[in-house]
Amino acid sequence: MKDSRINGRYAKALFDLAIEQNVLDIAFQDMQLVNEICQSSKEFESMLSSPIIKTDKKQAVVKEIMSSRLNHISLSFLLLVLKKRREANLRNISLEFIEMYNEFKGIKTAHLKTAIELDSETKADFKSLLTRQSNKSIELKEEINPQIIGGFIITIDDKQTDNSISTKIQRLRKEFDKNIYEKGF
Repeated sequence: MKDSRINGRYAKALFDLAIEQNVLDIAFQDMQLVNEICQSSKEFESMLSSPIIKTDKKQAVVKEIMSSRLNHISLSFLLLVLKKRREANLRNISLEFIEMYNEFKGIKTAHLKTAIELDSETKADFKSLLTRQSNKSIELKEEINPQIIGGFIITIDDKQTDNSISTKIQRLRKEFDKNIYEKGF
C-alpha cells in the first residue's frame, strides 16, 4: 500500500507539471516509452533496482539511454526519481501516470482475450460497441490465449464478460455433475 501511494504521488506530480507546462501528451508518450523499456528489458529493471550500483551511475545510464528519446521535463523527472532512490518504482509510476492520463482524457482500456487473432474489422466492431456502451473512448488491448478454445473474454475496469467456449464447457460439466435425476427404474 505504501508503494502504491508513492507511485501515485510521483505520477500526480509529473501529471500536474505536464499540464502546467502544456506538454501532457508528450509526457504521456514518454511514460509509455519508459514502461515499454522497463517491461521489455529485464537488465534495465535489474540495474535500476540493484543496491550495488550507485545513484550517479544509474543517472548516467538513464541519461545515455533516454536523453535523445524523452522530453526534458520527463528526463528531469526520471533523474529526480533516481535521486530520491525510488528507481524500483519507476515502472509502476509510469503505469500510474498512464492511468491518470487515460482518466483525464476519458479513455477506458478494454482487455480482449481471444483464441485467435482478430481481423481489423472485428476489432473495430468491438471498439465501436464498447464505445457506445461506455460513452468513452476505448483503447483495445488484445491477448491471444488458445486455451479459451473460442469466443472471447473482455474486461473493462472491474467488469468482465466471459463468452468463451472453455467457460461454457466448464459450466456444462458442473451441470452434468449435479445429476438431479435419480435412478428409479
